[in-house]
Amino acid sequence: MEAVEYSVPLYESISEAISLGLAGPLRRRAIEWLRYFRKDWVLDLGTGPGVSSRILLSTGFEKVVGVDPSPKLLKFATSMLGDGFHPVVGIAENLPFRAGSLDGVLTCFALRDVKDLVESLREVSRVVRNDGGLAVVDIGKPDGLFWRELLWLYVSLGMPLVARLLIRGRIRGNPFRMIIPTFQRLLTNGRLLALMEREFGPSKLKEFMLGGLVIVEAKKAGSGLEMRIRPGRSLLHEVPVAMRPGDGTLSNINRVVHIHPALSEVVQRASASVHWQLA
Repeated sequence: MEAVEYSVPLYESISEAISLGLAGPLRRRAIEWLRYFRKDWVLDLGTGPGVSSRILLSTGFEKVVGVDPSPKLLKFATSMLGDGFHPVVGIAENLPFRAGSLDGVLTCFALRDVKDLVESLREVSRVVRNDGGLAVVDIGKPDGLFWRELLWLYVSLGMPLVARLLIRGRIRGNPFRMIIPTFQRLLTNGRLLALMEREFGPSKLKEFMLGGLVIVEAKKAGSGLEMRIRPGRSLLHEVPVAMRPGDGTLSNINRVVHIHPALSEVVQRASASVHWQLA
């Protein structure tokens, strides 16, 4: 998390460079897959500086909830985005939303950093309604040993070098070296797909850059294969908790999140680091 905070001014441009120009297009491809939920509540899990949330809002998504453990990153994202963005401090392993309260979830270059991948996927499954969807964009780890070792050379040597050349002393150190230990911890692409199918539902994994980048598209277990917005579906009790626009200061977002009284029953539980307070 700290590495992303340090790299905020250059995060998007360097991410594009070290992904060989694929980071942005893959985010957009995943967002397009979630297009049926443009008028519904969509979670950007691991919001970071708000790159994915910005694309969601700019492509017609009306209600985006951004969850991240970093108040600093959420403050930055909120300063860049409009009223359709609702920041919430939280972690993937303990999402502070009622079961079935969200329609879709997008997580880009963030799922790899959770402490407990299984529990995180179970939480996502819990908060997504039937007929909902999950789209993941992240670094991949090829199943084949040859391609995995080739990618490891790029991750351990090429990526840090490219990032250092682009940083040129403008930020402290080289926070993009965090990708090296992250890659070592990754599941292989095949194991990731199997895990998502087990914990969430039918999934499809697509590989890019020799398997070094992946998109996983998953439908909530127990849902039909078509994802369509159900006419007349009430959202009154399915609106996730969010910070009220113009309420309080973002410097306090890690301690108090304000909830409109009409939405109070949405909350099932809160993560240990957040205290809930009705506005």
